[in-house]
Amino acid sequence: MSVPQPWTAWFDATRAGAPHCFAQLATVGPDGARCRTLAVRERHGPELWFTTDQRSEKVIELQRQTPQDAHPHAEACWYDLTSRTQWRFRGPVRFLLPEQHPEDCQRLWEKLNDADRARFHGPPPGSLHQTGLPKPGDGIAEDFSILVLRAEHVKVLELADLPHRHWYYPGEGRVAPTRLMP
Repeated sequence: MSVPQPWTAWFDATRAGAPHCFAQLATVGPDGARCRTLAVRERHGPELWFTTDQRSEKVIELQRQTPQDAHPHAEACWYDLTSRTQWRFRGPVRFLLPEQHPEDCQRLWEKLNDADRARFHGPPPGSLHQTGLPKPGDGIAEDFSILVLRAEHVKVLELADLPHRHWYYPGEGRVAPTRLMP
């Protein structure tokens, strides 16, 4: 690829050819940087949508990051083994809750398998293990939410060919990317 297309189209094409799209989301907790793996569920414009439990440490860490009137920030990284391309997305994070966004939450809730839905009805993530599997509830769990990362800074590193190519998309990718040293 000599000059890449807008990152959103490139990402969608890469994701369509990938068997999975699990991104690592980095936050900062009281004990330092933390990273965890989340499935990218959807993309809307420059936003990546993940599902999460409002009781999780990542949510608590993000909410502690900034005053209530500002959005916390995070970075997500995805490496696609098929294309040998690394994607890094950085920007503000917000949460879509079932009470305020019932249609979006219902749509993503229905995409989860039974075991994933049941976990939202069980003990909080990171709590001590309990025997027995949680039972799924009748509807969306009250702690279910959509974590939305608005990608204001996107870096793409192509590793399939030599020389490697490294691209930076500022803002929402409307401006042509800048080529960086790999």
